[in-house]
Amino acid sequence: MDEENLKTIVKYKAKGNKNFKNYDAIVTEAVKGKYITVEMDMVGYIVLLWDSFMFVSDIFGNTITCDYKVTRDFTAKKVTTGGKSSLVVKRKQSGKLKIL
Repeated sequence: MDEENLKTIVKYKAKGNKNFKNYDAIVTEAVKGKYITVEMDMVGYIVLLWDSFMFVSDIFGNTITCDYKVTRDFTAKKVTTGGKSSLVVKRKQSGKLKIL
């Protein structure tokens, strides 16, 4: 799985506002039909739950949504070696994690 497949756009709407703002994010964990965990710059990790057609979260009245297609359950982790960062993706198969 390429890093390009892990990139997504998260829409954020502050409480009381009518407009959404778009932010770039990287999906670090996904379970089809249940939840995804995204990492956003300057914010950290956010868990978004599946709501029949997209992933959503409500934090202190602020709405966060993401339209991401999960094809397989996976977990991604950033690894830094020699000053270069890369992503290691593992997918779940038969209850075990396998490195892709």
